[in-house]
Amino acid sequence: MNIALITIGNELLAGFTVNTNASWIGTYVLKAGGKVLWHQTIGDSKEEIHHALMSVPSGCETIIITGGLGPTHDDVTAVALYDYAEDSPVFDEAYWDNLQKRLSKRNMTLPDLNRNQAMRPQKGNVIDNPVGSARGLHFIVDDKHIYAVPGVPREMKEMMKSTILPFIRQNSENMLFVRTIRTTGIMESALAEKLAHIVQDTPNGLTIAFLPQFTGVDVRLSSHDENRIKDLAEQIQSTVGKYIYGFDDDRLEDTIGEMLSGKSLTIATAESCTGGLIGHRITNVSGSSSYYVGGIVSYSNDVKESALNVDHDVLEKHGAVSPETAIQMAENVREVLHADLGL
Repeated sequence: MNIALITIGNELLAGFTVNTNASWIGTYVLKAGGKVLWHQTIGDSKEEIHHALMSVPSGCETIIITGGLGPTHDDVTAVALYDYAEDSPVFDEAYWDNLQKRLSKRNMTLPDLNRNQAMRPQKGNVIDNPVGSARGLHFIVDDKHIYAVPGVPREMKEMMKSTILPFIRQNSENMLFVRTIRTTGIMESALAEKLAHIVQDTPNGLTIAFLPQFTGVDVRLSSHDENRIKDLAEQIQSTVGKYIYGFDDDRLEDTIGEMLSGKSLTIATAESCTGGLIGHRITNVSGSSSYYVGGIVSYSNDVKESALNVDHDVLEKHGAVSPETAIQMAENVREVLHADLGL
């Protein structure tokens, strides 16, 4: 199934907000068996929305729209879609009452500005929003399915998973299977060299991509044949298994946490230039209090000496950014915070 994607927002065009929605949708549509064939980002304008809808290539059976479903004056997506679908919205009293009850439980009141989020189409359908107030919309115009969801990433993802992706799966002939092998501690070039013989023997219809990012290098396998993916993943694991920390959406901090918990070990961190980022990543994992003792951010040399007992002579001779200083920081934070491991 070919998909047209329209992302709406003046903030996207101005560069104030990075369009992560488009990337996420493209990836998950592909996994569901579809393909984003055409994508356009436009401003918050009824005219631009109408023009974009008219510009969708004829080969696209489904249109996905994100953004512009909020309660403010610049949220014009719903109005534009009602016009395009020649539909007239009606006020959904039951949904409005439900929204008010949800907010009252948090001692909040819903302003009248939000009443437009309780409108619903007569010809089309609404898409439930389990994590927000703005429901999505679904119309069929000229045999094309048009889905509109909020631009808030969390809300968009929930509604895509519950409604739109299942529709794509049901109406796509060739499901694309994707497996991401996540590695760390090895450069892209070195990893590619170790896997060169596997890449050379890769059969047609199966692709391997090397994707370097913050925590390491991902190896992404994709094919319409799930068994081929499994076989290739096993070959890669047997070749570079010691560098693999997870698969697909696994995070490095999750894997580290599981390893520490499994061995009943605790860890403390000593940071300088990272400014607490490592501690932040570790504590983003639910249950990290069972193994993370705490950390010391020693940005200045004075704090390295006073809080972490780093030798003055080591700092003078080797500098703050050196293996010698880092070793003392790791060893000493373990002692200072009484942890099994120091990082």
